[in-house]
Amino acid sequence: MSGRSCGGSTVRRTKTVSCARPRNTSSKITSLGAIIRDYLVNFQPEHERELMWFRNQASLEDALRFATQAQDDQGRRYSHQRRIKSQAISDASRALADAHDDLRKCSSFHQLWTLIGSYLDSIKGVRELYVYDCACRLGAHLGLKPERVYLHAGTREGAKNLGLLSPKRPSTLWLEPEELPVALRRLPPSDVENLLCIYKAELRQFK
Repeated sequence: MSGRSCGGSTVRRTKTVSCARPRNTSSKITSLGAIIRDYLVNFQPEHERELMWFRNQASLEDALRFATQAQDDQGRRYSHQRRIKSQAISDASRALADAHDDLRKCSSFHQLWTLIGSYLDSIKGVRELYVYDCACRLGAHLGLKPERVYLHAGTREGAKNLGLLSPKRPSTLWLEPEELPVALRRLPPSDVENLLCIYKAELRQFK
């Protein structure tokens, strides 16, 4: 064990594989409200299913294995992480297995996300989205939910297109709920993260 604490570190910002483009969506999305409705119908159930899969794991060890392998309930790699090299996945799996006891001590999602980032920071090929996804999946198992909207490349682009990033903070790692449009504040932060990434191109028209 490294004895690293839950908190006090930052997550390295790097380029990453982005979220999937919208599918089965209306060809005419004319408002932010329409995007939210489209997301709730076409994407939110799948997001909840993913979290439930990790929430229901029998042990943290099992949740760690599936989270670090980016493996869904059908035994397949999550689509947006299929480009990660097997060596990077193996290295990340070993690193977070060593972090088991430290992960269990975390009392907030932010602590969990920070700790995972610190363990994975030196691993080549592991980037922002992988760190966030591991934190989300393990957080579901540990009962720790995001209270902020964490930004990776795709989500950051969506936030920028919606005019949410200040010129003074273009590289910010997260957004607080009060920084979001009122319509988005009604969604859990993990859903806002997902929506900003999926609909990043469509959000330009509402800036």
